[in-house]
Amino acid sequence: MYTTRFYFAGIILSSLLFSWGCQTASRDSQPTEEEVLARQEAREDSIELAAAFERQSHIPLSATPSVETEAVHAGETLDAADDPALWVNPETPEASILIGSNKRGGLHLYGMDGTELGYFPVGNINNVDVMSSFQLGEESIILVGGSNRSDQSLDLFRLDPETHQLTDMAADPMKVDTAEMDDVYGFCFYQDTENQRSYAIINAKNGRVQQFELTATEAGKVAAVKVRDIVFDSQVEGMVADPLYHVLYVGEEDAGVWKVSARPEDEGEKILLSESTEENPAISFDVEGLTLYTKGEGGYLIASSQGNFSYAVFDRLPPHSYVASFTLKDGDQIDGVEETDGIEAVSTPLGDQFPMGVF
Repeated sequence: MYTTRFYFAGIILSSLLFSWGCQTASRDSQPTEEEVLARQEAREDSIELAAAFERQSHIPLSATPSVETEAVHAGETLDAADDPALWVNPETPEASILIGSNKRGGLHLYGMDGTELGYFPVGNINNVDVMSSFQLGEESIILVGGSNRSDQSLDLFRLDPETHQLTDMAADPMKVDTAEMDDVYGFCFYQDTENQRSYAIINAKNGRVQQFELTATEAGKVAAVKVRDIVFDSQVEGMVADPLYHVLYVGEEDAGVWKVSARPEDEGEKILLSESTEENPAISFDVEGLTLYTKGEGGYLIASSQGNFSYAVFDRLPPHSYVASFTLKDGDQIDGVEETDGIEAVSTPLGDQFPMGVF
């Protein structure tokens, strides 16, 4: 059974963090054909589900969620929520906004107490990210982006933190070349503040990653120009960019986590993080979401391991040594997480409840 929610969670790293996973809630009284098929798939997956829980039982560290959101807009059997991004309110951190992708229909906005602030049915957004400051002429705006599988496009929106509205900012329809990108999947932003350049990075199921430079137009919109292609051997999804070290991390679902320069002019080699492969007994493929929990020049890279519903933590600094893995277990009022997918972490204090950030 599925219906996805967001979860605020405390974690072993002496910090508080925030997650997005799958749990059950009912919205539709009569099952659709899609829901019937989903139930059949769920029955067929029951053996693998049991195996995943058995693998999860070997992860000794766990945390419990502190807050969960309302369910996303989808039927009770549909796996719908996929990836979160968090905009941190610099003036009132408790008023920060979580943006969640609903791969069955759009984007959700949530407050830090889990209350839904808005839903925007803009299409099947698979992955989402937020850029806190994009220069649009004389104005700095909050930019939200995502991979839209409904029309195979890169979507860009302006977030108004006061009205909780999303406004389309694309100068032109940003559809990818489907001859190159067979089905858009992962997405992230990267800002090179030293060179004053901003990028959107999108990938596809066939292992191709494309990087687009974002620029403001005279009409007050955002244009995107492709500046780079990177090719992997198999399906990729989760990505995160480290702006301090100009690094892009890419999760190849059945191979591990790759590191490559985020600057398109640098090209550079692809480096597979050696402890992110199946040789690490705490990781069970698929590798899904990636996120950074930064502390000054240090911190952690975190990857969600869908094959055992756990989270693998690596050192942010080279050689990116594996630190530990943890799971999110049932609490008194909130269920734990299974079928984990996209993840987000920030270290910024977000009020009394999350003094060291959220996961």
